[in-house]
Amino acid sequence: MIIFDIVLAVILAIFVFSGLRKGLIRSVGSIIALIIGAYVASNFYLTFFEWGRSLVANHEAGGKIAAFIILFIAASSLTNLIFFLIEKVFNLLAIIPGSRYLNNILGALLGLLEGSLFLGLMVFVASRYALIGNLLGDNLAKSVIAPWLLKVVNIILPVLPEALKALKSII
Repeated sequence: MIIFDIVLAVILAIFVFSGLRKGLIRSVGSIIALIIGAYVASNFYLTFFEWGRSLVANHEAGGKIAAFIILFIAASSLTNLIFFLIEKVFNLLAIIPGSRYLNNILGALLGLLEGSLFLGLMVFVASRYALIGNLLGDNLAKSVIAPWLLKVVNIILPVLPEALKALKSII
């Protein structure tokens, strides 16, 4: 297992523990935020890149990846805030014994799904712009976890624009 895979596994573990801590409601919100973030980022990252093209000079591929990630994080963070507020209302109303534990366990499972979708989306975009022969491209090509993450990201592939799906992958 290469260091790249270890980093991916650690990030997945963080998502699982985060889901355990957040519970089902906020984890569902996180997945919805992930889908909304993917939709917004994949439809507007090229426009956003053009707006900030002068900041990246001759690093076009890196600039496109950064534009995608920035838009993704902004859109998903706003959606997460909305679900955080919904959970606060639920906590005021939840009086059934054990409902909090069930909420947390189901949240951990959804955290795994969310982490897989998040990393899968990042690997999906990176695999379309990274070249074999550079550090990212070589790590993606050798990764054991990245192909699995790409299979998981097929769940949200329908919301990605055709132009992004058509780019050739290195994996």
